[in-house]
Amino acid sequence: MSYADYKDLIQNDLHVVRGANETMEDVVIEALNLKEPTPSGITEKVEAIRAMLKSMSDGEITISPYDTAWVALVRNVEANEEDAPQFPSSLQWIIDNQLLDGSWGDKKMFLAHDRIINTLACVIALKSWGICPDKREKGIAFLKENISKLENEDAEHMPIGFEVAFPALIEIARAHGIEVVEDSPTLQEIYAKRSIKLTRIPKEIMHTMPTTLLHSLEGMALAGLDWEKLLKLQSQDGSFLFSPASTAYALMQTKDLNCLAYLRKVVQSFNGGVPNVYPVDLFEHMFAVDRLQRLGICRYFQHEIRDCISYVHRILHVHEVF
Repeated sequence: MSYADYKDLIQNDLHVVRGANETMEDVVIEALNLKEPTPSGITEKVEAIRAMLKSMSDGEITISPYDTAWVALVRNVEANEEDAPQFPSSLQWIIDNQLLDGSWGDKKMFLAHDRIINTLACVIALKSWGICPDKREKGIAFLKENISKLENEDAEHMPIGFEVAFPALIEIARAHGIEVVEDSPTLQEIYAKRSIKLTRIPKEIMHTMPTTLLHSLEGMALAGLDWEKLLKLQSQDGSFLFSPASTAYALMQTKDLNCLAYLRKVVQSFNGGVPNVYPVDLFEHMFAVDRLQRLGICRYFQHEIRDCISYVHRILHVHEVF
């Protein structure tokens, strides 16, 4: 995968990175919103941002209920008793983290795309294991009440790979007897976007070279994937493009020990719940550079930006992305 393609993937989906990044953005925006900026005021903000850039380490990110649900779906791949979760702590995270309105997601911010796909995935996970019928019913009620809100939300709020993952998730839900989504213009538009993306990256291409679809393999469940070829595109850390959901689906299909090792590390690092990307530090560095460029103040941080880009290059090289 080329660096340009990877950078494009990150820049188109930067909204998924939260935590320490929001603090930096708040400082930058505050600096730009000074009604009468003074040299001392600008200098103070610039130095604050520089300090944050220098302090970046492993990064911070919120837990993704969607990815956690996919990890919770993995059945035991090591023992004869397959009818047990490989990662029970991930299933427990889902049980413990349903919001009062029946959904799963960021309780501080309502984004329809995020809440809908998170909730549907979590309901599927609970249904798959035949547990918590009350939580499933609340989740389904939320979906039926809020699915129409996708029509009015800006497409920029779509999580990574939504147009690929959501249609596949609908089919999986129906296979489990979960009917929550009726045909609508919005749904048709999502399916159309999926077709465009899959046309842009034909199956023969995704089997021979790294593409952005490696981040959303779970969305290709009905595509007839060639896992022998795909495993050759696996990152050195055992993941598929740093995606716990994609890697969990790959583990289900292949029982690959490298996938298992990657997911174990992520699950242990976050006590059951997992983020939508791991490792996180790569995305934190790219987020910082993107924000500074978009806000038009990168001239103040040329040295720091060069350090960030050099760091990203090193990480991508280590993980054999390019």
